[in-house]
Amino acid sequence: MKVRIETDFVFKVSSIQYTDSGELCIRLASPDKSDNTTYRYNANIDDIVEERQSVSLHEYLLKFAERPDIKPGTRSSYELAARHVVKYGDCMLDKITTEYLQNFIEFLRQNGLKSNTVRLNFQKVACVLNDAYTHELFDIRILKRVKYPKRDRDKRTFLTESEVKRFANIAVPENQNNVKQMFLFSCLTGIRFGDLQNLRWKDVKNSGRHLRLEFHQGKTDTYETLPLCDAAEKILRSIGRKGKSVFKNVSNPWANNLVRRWCKNTGIKKPVNFHSGRHTFCVLLLTKGVPIYTVQRLMCHSDIGTTKIYADIVGRTKSKAVSKLPDINSFGAA
Repeated sequence: MKVRIETDFVFKVSSIQYTDSGELCIRLASPDKSDNTTYRYNANIDDIVEERQSVSLHEYLLKFAERPDIKPGTRSSYELAARHVVKYGDCMLDKITTEYLQNFIEFLRQNGLKSNTVRLNFQKVACVLNDAYTHELFDIRILKRVKYPKRDRDKRTFLTESEVKRFANIAVPENQNNVKQMFLFSCLTGIRFGDLQNLRWKDVKNSGRHLRLEFHQGKTDTYETLPLCDAAEKILRSIGRKGKSVFKNVSNPWANNLVRRWCKNTGIKKPVNFHSGRHTFCVLLLTKGVPIYTVQRLMCHSDIGTTKIYADIVGRTKSKAVSKLPDINSFGAA
């Protein structure tokens, strides 16, 4: 803060303090005055504004996405959120209100986005607003008053074992085979899309007769070790070591569209996306009778409660299957 004081005599500052009324009180003493009179200069702190460069939410989102520590897959999520902001109506950071942010959430809902997608987009906006706060460009109290969109935890789409086999037999164009291999690998390992994109051949280790992965999990920022089943090893061998990355870099929306289209073509009537591969891995393990704590380790879940959600899904699936058994009376009398 810079305060400029002009007087017609020489002075020195004897004290600076804030008054109870919020004023900045500067006491001046002048050696030119024989009576040693002390003079006061009062300034309301609200009138002293440090000059800052104005920037809009859309601009800040794009600028934040260009940071070197932001991964390509995450960068596209920030860019998508920025496009939503433009459609909704961009706003300067210092003009953003709680109402503006709350209406943005409602705007996303009204445009047909599902709860988790709305939450994901708003999380990106909230992240950059937190960053803007650290640079004193935004009042964080505005964000804290927003009612966040709830996460939909009930709907976890997965493929059954027979559906995975049907998917594996799909014939796809050569330039799209990379996505098919990635999705099947996710079904067999539970690895997220972003982590698959960052998987390097150096992360593939020999473990006796089999292979294992030692990779960085982006969501939890931890290093995990995962043994591979025969089918997963077969996928890696079919790809072959070409360059540093195991899988080619593709966008998540494009991969989702391809997986969704292929499932539809094979008669799989489920709202499948790429993340369904991770759900599939977990459900397949539980249906095979793998202990839940082992599944937790293989899924790299930090909380057993997350794994139990899948156990409940398997329980409902088994109950549904048993309910399809015929009535004993239909077998006739012995």
